[in-house]
Amino acid sequence: MFKFAVIIIGVCYAIFSKNHQHVYIMMDVSLLLIMLMNRHNINVVHLCAALLAVYLGEMLVFEYFIDTTSDTLSAMWVNAIIFSVHLLVDVLLFFLVVFRAPVTRCLLAAREQPYDHIFIYNAEFALSSLFVVFMAVDLLALGENFIRHLDELGFSGESARFFSGWNWLYHQYENIKFVLLGMTFLLIWMMTYPIGQDEYQKAPLN
Repeated sequence: MFKFAVIIIGVCYAIFSKNHQHVYIMMDVSLLLIMLMNRHNINVVHLCAALLAVYLGEMLVFEYFIDTTSDTLSAMWVNAIIFSVHLLVDVLLFFLVVFRAPVTRCLLAAREQPYDHIFIYNAEFALSSLFVVFMAVDLLALGENFIRHLDELGFSGESARFFSGWNWLYHQYENIKFVLLGMTFLLIWMMTYPIGQDEYQKAPLN
């Protein structure tokens, strides 16, 4: 019950805090704790290690390499860089989760160790589906960013003025991403419950 309460508090904090750094630290600490709690389960350890490496890398990139204000680049190009980096990170997370089990099997096979206990978790499959949503949001935000600044891309006239007001996703992007991060936090902690660690079973074909 205590752990469930902590998870709910973490999800709510991720959604409402609007503090990227705190959320990333919370995610990284959670992944480390889950790795320690399941250190004898190679499925969990490899998945958490992959997610941890990407989240730490993303945090460092935005902290030290991505400038959200620029004297030389327009707002369109600054936003394009930010959305593109987010998209690349989410694509990387998606493929890491999708290919985690095959990679783990290959590593064990190379060491001539048994790998029949390697499989995709329910929580893992849910994470890969969630990262598809992340990528869709990033792509839509990136596309809206360019459409909103058609004048900077060489277009002029009525169409450029009409699309200049397309900014719904731009204003809601952080809110949407924080909700998705809250769901990610929930699914990560689901790996500490038996239902999350159950092997994902595809629905039988009719």
